[in-house]
Amino acid sequence: MKLTTRKEYDTTKQHMEAVIAEATAKGMLEPEMDNEYTREIARLGSLMAQYEDEYLDITPLRVKNPLIRSIEEYFFAHNIRQKEGAKLLGINESVLSQVMNGKRKITMALAKQLHTQLNIDANLILDFA
Repeated sequence: MKLTTRKEYDTTKQHMEAVIAEATAKGMLEPEMDNEYTREIARLGSLMAQYEDEYLDITPLRVKNPLIRSIEEYFFAHNIRQKEGAKLLGINESVLSQVMNGKRKITMALAKQLHTQLNIDANLILDFA
């Protein structure tokens, strides 16, 4: 079986939600369980994933770069806005925005500033810059 219409996809999604709810209520979704519920959920999930790949424009979730996450955490912990962070790092706000969004690489000068101004571990900077 293959899903080819949005209606089939939506119906399958509703069925999946019902199966999950029933399995949860019966305690049948514990880790490492293999039963009729887990197999049905896997089958429906596979059908939905195939439909999503072929017909829906869904971008996969991306894991954020640990270096960017460290910069964000520093700014959050110190209540620093991006504009203030750019000033602290000695760069233009638009440059910082591009770095934070992965559209611009971190220069050696910025790497030094991240280490000295934000106290970010040099190894982390080297690994992800």
